[in-house]
Amino acid sequence: MKMNDARKLEDYVQRAVDGIPDRRAPHTLEARILAEIDRRAALPWWRQSYAHWPMAARWTFLAVSAAAAAILIAAVMTFLQDPGTVQATGEVARRFAWLGVAKDTLETLLYDARGVLLSIPTLWVYGTLAVGALCYATLIGVGAAAYRTFFARR
Repeated sequence: MKMNDARKLEDYVQRAVDGIPDRRAPHTLEARILAEIDRRAALPWWRQSYAHWPMAARWTFLAVSAAAAAILIAAVMTFLQDPGTVQATGEVARRFAWLGVAKDTLETLLYDARGVLLSIPTLWVYGTLAVGALCYATLIGVGAAAYRTFFARR
């Protein structure tokens, strides 16, 4: 489409849209929307979105959040540097040793399943999919025929 044709089409569509009269919302909808706007405006600042908070509250929230994050990071770093952590880690590892066995078993099963799936010829896979699709089509056809026979009004 040429640029000139696109401009003509745009002008034509704009004229058509401008010719459509505006529709008013039902009065009940308008009243409900205005009531909801008034209800939200009457909420206290801490129940409104963050953008409506006073600037002092925003900065205080930011400072408290940063302090909480710093304390959390310091606590984790202290825990990781504590010599007792190694002993606790060993205890946790002993209690959850069965997870390692489960992981190894799952990896072995997945490896074997992959080997089995890769040994299936591609033609068999496509044939199975085609037979499955044919079964679904037959089921839909039989269902439609049964509906027409027993339930369709004449």
